[in-house]
Amino acid sequence: MNLEHLKYFLVLSQCEHYRQAAEQLCISQPGLSHAIASLEEDLGVPLFRKKGRNITLTQYGKMLQNDASKILAMIDKSRDSFSNILNGGGTIHLSGITRLATFLLPHLVKNYKECVDTKGDFKLYTGNTQTVIQGVKDGRYDIGFCFYANWQDELEAVPFIHQQMSVVTKPEHPLTALASVSLKDTLPYPQIIFSHSSVLRNSIDDFWAQIDEYPQVTYEIEQDEMIAEMVACDFGIAVMPNFPNIERHGVVATPIDQPYWENILYMIRRKHDYHSPLELQFWDHCLKQNIIK
Repeated sequence: MNLEHLKYFLVLSQCEHYRQAAEQLCISQPGLSHAIASLEEDLGVPLFRKKGRNITLTQYGKMLQNDASKILAMIDKSRDSFSNILNGGGTIHLSGITRLATFLLPHLVKNYKECVDTKGDFKLYTGNTQTVIQGVKDGRYDIGFCFYANWQDELEAVPFIHQQMSVVTKPEHPLTALASVSLKDTLPYPQIIFSHSSVLRNSIDDFWAQIDEYPQVTYEIEQDEMIAEMVACDFGIAVMPNFPNIERHGVVATPIDQPYWENILYMIRRKHDYHSPLELQFWDHCLKQNIIK
């Protein structure tokens, strides 16, 4: 069904006169007649009947008049939506690992809106590294913030935040008296570590391998916020990357300066895909805020 023919039909159904409708549409009368005839042939029913010098809708024409109005209104609405997207509007879906994204994403969006007069809307999601990466690959998220996990050539990744390794303890713990500690300094104390389901477990194990030692493990936990809470409840101390606002759990994070360790949070997006103007603008804005230069 030709959309132009539907438009012609609606104008003719209002005018009920071929010449007047043709003039309003700025087309020839034979051209209008041909369009209506083509529409009737396509549908297999007559849409108009003669009424003196004018015409009037048949029962089938009245049915089409209602449907055509809805169809064209939906198309106009869709065109407006895409026009809004092309002009920097629309919605961008951001996702990040829970322990960092709950602090990072709201601040990035707030800063962007303060710097850019945007028509865009932002939807924020959290998860672990695997779910963030898969969501970006699947197209559920436009931009993700996560740790490295072998994303190969599908994703574009930019280092975004450097995390420092720390020992997390209760405020009254002896290690809090030091400005920084070595990993060996933590060995006398029972420890809570990341479980094997955490993307950080291998990294933590490699960290311990640098000193050929391993702590006395009391619990293995996947999420770092749960680890922080267990430290606060005196189940042990924890060697883990520092994360924003960890102090709200009632614990203290003391930097570990020996041996050297770093963990990098990456900003990722699909490499071979269309990126809306809003996504491109937000990505570029985040690059300017990038903590790792």
